[in-house]
Amino acid sequence: MKLNIGFLIYTYNRIDDAKINMEIIRDIWTKSKLFSDIKIVHTYNGKKEWYSKKYLEDDLVVMKNPGHFQGAAELIDSGIKKFQEKYKNIDYIIVVAPDTWLIKPDYISRIITKMKRKELYWATCSWGLPERNDIVDIGSAVDFFILNLKWTRKYKMFPTDYDGFHKKYGDLFLYKGGNIMLEKLIFARFLKAIYRQYKDNNTLKYIGLSKILKLTDREPVHTHVDKDGFWIRKAYWSKMGLLTHHDPKPKKEILKKTNISFKGVNINKLLKNNDLDYYNGDSIKSQYSK
Repeated sequence: MKLNIGFLIYTYNRIDDAKINMEIIRDIWTKSKLFSDIKIVHTYNGKKEWYSKKYLEDDLVVMKNPGHFQGAAELIDSGIKKFQEKYKNIDYIIVVAPDTWLIKPDYISRIITKMKRKELYWATCSWGLPERNDIVDIGSAVDFFILNLKWTRKYKMFPTDYDGFHKKYGDLFLYKGGNIMLEKLIFARFLKAIYRQYKDNNTLKYIGLSKILKLTDREPVHTHVDKDGFWIRKAYWSKMGLLTHHDPKPKKEILKKTNISFKGVNINKLLKNNDLDYYNGDSIKSQYSK
């Protein structure tokens, strides 16, 4: 049975990434014939001159930018709200950052089919390292996940309300020397929704984990910690058809090696240009020259 799905793309400054993401969805996802209807909601909080009008999305939601962590949370919250209010027939939504591309819709179709068959509400993975990969400890990936939209609406997993949480507990996190991580807050909101459904605190974590389809093909997301303490991500997951590079150059090389004939104007511009100074325009300082 074909499913109605939605894509939520949330963007600050990766404009070419977002446009190519939409071209991939409108081209290879539509051609796959695995889904009966695909709606795209694009939430955006960058400067108006970077992205002044709709491209291939069904809905463009423009917002103010309150900062990195809160900004991402509010973009996701507003996009899910748009789906919940406007697209009541949507079964599942796929949430992606603009530079997170999915070129194997058949893989995602199998994931969603499994979610439906086993009554799982959320497909995600831990945002961890090889030696630290417990989703309860480290939180979940927010650059790519899949939600059962009707369950999400019924049990109020969203909004994450990052701002409200920060106002209430921000001083405590500063006291402890850390930031409020969206990856952990969204997992907490999921558990709260599970509690609303089952009304059971004693086995809440167990029930919650049993209702997640862990995307183990992507774990661990990070490979190591560098000398400056930054967690270094793996960017390409070939089995999943998942490309998450910030730099377009490796994406370009991967796409050129596929057997896919891409139709999009922006994706073909990427594939044909040797000089990528143009990429993402004025929104990101030039860093992609040949």
